[in-house]
Amino acid sequence: ICLCFRSTSAEVMGAGASTAGVQAAAKEMSEADMKQVLSTLDKDSLAKLEKALDAAKRETVAASAAAATKAKALIVATSADKMGEHATGAWSEEICGPYYTFVDAGLDVTVCSVAGGDVPIDAGSLSGDFKTPNDTRMIEAGSAPLKGTKKLADTDVSSFDIIFFAGGHGTCVDFPTDEVGAVVAKAVAADKVVCAVCHGPMALVKAKGADGEPLVKGKKATCFSDKEEGMVGLTEKVPFLLEAKFKELGAELDIADPWSDKAVRDGKLVTGQNPQSSVSCAKLALEAAGK
Repeated sequence: ICLCFRSTSAEVMGAGASTAGVQAAAKEMSEADMKQVLSTLDKDSLAKLEKALDAAKRETVAASAAAATKAKALIVATSADKMGEHATGAWSEEICGPYYTFVDAGLDVTVCSVAGGDVPIDAGSLSGDFKTPNDTRMIEAGSAPLKGTKKLADTDVSSFDIIFFAGGHGTCVDFPTDEVGAVVAKAVAADKVVCAVCHGPMALVKAKGADGEPLVKGKKATCFSDKEEGMVGLTEKVPFLLEAKFKELGAELDIADPWSDKAVRDGKLVTGQNPQSSVSCAKLALEAAGK
């Protein structure tokens, strides 16, 4: 080890090795061995070695700082695979589209779910023309982000820059609850970007603002329309129609034609109308987060 360090140090003096090489060699030496090697170096060599080690230390600190300041996004998915007797789950594109939009923008992305564990994916979202390139990309990568997810209640939303609630009819079961509403309120209070697409805005139904009023009251927003719900034949199966509920809560809704790509931003609240709006919704979330 002493010979390795001496050799590496000599190369640094002659600019023949990286400073990281000296640092790595030094870590393998005992204090006694280090003193022995240093005693053989002249004053000029010692100065160069000290400079090299300082540079390596600065590089390490800079890399750690960059990792610590990297933006983070949390995608929240449903854990419900049934709505009554209707088989459902999360709509794949509404997770995968935002996931890769955030990843490609350089963010650290985590997927969690209401109950934790594997995210149930609505089989319909991967059938025929519904399956998107983002879905394929996730499948080909092994779908690891969707497996063994952490429980939402065990996730500190305040440690993320963006909290994105993905849709799918499973959200009709486990998103409109006091518990999820409290998570949304916590994220808003922490000045985080809150985003929801399609049925994902079910998460906003029970959320309250600092004034105790519904979070969406007076806010510009969009969501899965009542007309779209009728077109998929689930009007009688959902617990309530989301568009009607948002109007009841006082939201200023902007609803586009069925299956149009529609995303709306009101400050740090971002909403999307349907699966086609997933990527646009994620891009507006990045804009709201200043990324």
